[in-house]
Amino acid sequence: MKHLTVIIILLFTFSAFAQESKLGKKSPDLTFNKIINFEKSEATLIDFKGKIVILDFWATWCSPCIESFPHLEELQYKFPNDLQIITITSDPEVRIKRFLENRKTSLPIVIDEKKEFSEIFSHWVIPHTVLIDKSGIIKVIATPSEITEELITKILLGHEVNIEEKNQEKEFGSPFPLSGNENFSYQVTITPYNDQFHTYSSSSGGEAPYTGRRILATNLAARLLFEIAHQFPPRVRTIVEVSDLSKFEWNKKNAICFDLIVPEDLGGQRFDIMKQQLEIYFGYQSLVEERVRPVKVLQRIKGIEILITESKAGTVPNSNETRNLLSMKASPIDKLAEFLEHQIHQPVVNETNLAGLYDLEIPWYNESPEKIHEELKKIGLEIIDQERVIKVLVIKDK
Repeated sequence: MKHLTVIIILLFTFSAFAQESKLGKKSPDLTFNKIINFEKSEATLIDFKGKIVILDFWATWCSPCIESFPHLEELQYKFPNDLQIITITSDPEVRIKRFLENRKTSLPIVIDEKKEFSEIFSHWVIPHTVLIDKSGIIKVIATPSEITEELITKILLGHEVNIEEKNQEKEFGSPFPLSGNENFSYQVTITPYNDQFHTYSSSSGGEAPYTGRRILATNLAARLLFEIAHQFPPRVRTIVEVSDLSKFEWNKKNAICFDLIVPEDLGGQRFDIMKQQLEIYFGYQSLVEERVRPVKVLQRIKGIEILITESKAGTVPNSNETRNLLSMKASPIDKLAEFLEHQIHQPVVNETNLAGLYDLEIPWYNESPEKIHEELKKIGLEIIDQERVIKVLVIKDK
């Protein structure tokens, strides 16, 4: 392993962030007031007495959640009398019904817009799956892929199962240094993967005293760490040219926790310092180059009027981007290009020549990505496949 200029290697547990586990305890009584895609619109947990109940938390924007549906559907088919799978989402009913028009499923869907069940079975990352046995005991807290036919059979036979509980804490945003040492003037801490934390990153430094002089990232692999250091969007504009690509797969062996805290007068250089430390630690070179790449070009549709509202003078600039919607005020069209790039996972180049500030709302349908063409056409724009010279982040062997 390479030596760092300043480095502390520690495994550190922040017990203050721990919540009491529900594993092995009796599930609270549950009432499902709004169920769609099921034989009845309301139900309680007691209605499924004598069956294993699986609660699967998901959302329409969560690709891994949707990809797990065939697996869950197969389990429900194999255990029709002993198992009831209930999927739960905080997406609104109208969105779920639109989703079902394009992606059929045999699983019942509970609409939980107030996130009441998410509060009961607290979690941060989805998919999140809770298995309750016939007697109402919470036996498994995991992901859908860990709920297997063999596992269900064991539970039905009364055998003990030993599935590691899925970490369900919220993102780690500790005001304390990852090393646990607060008496320092300059600190770089790198640890192995730590299952006490979720994957998380913050480059702002958070609240005082580290505002503007700290970069914290937990349980991330090399690619994303280099992207943070270069302030590049994840994956979209990154090219990896190394001999062993397996080093860039996310797994517990490759992931690390990284915490850089510098003096205030070096705060503006913290990204450059992070880059240097990562290159030393991983043994790679990272640089920004211009290359010809396949892109999506955002442009006007010839012969169609542009229907985008220009902002009134004095409008406060603001943009809010979720996985389902871009809402922007007094913002440049570059914001729209960035939103599309995040959704499409391909570089988007703005060639609209729209130079003003605009108010705009545009939806994204994860279940039907092709609908973005219809939405753009409504405002006189389109995206087309082209090649352009763009700046890319290149990570390669030294």
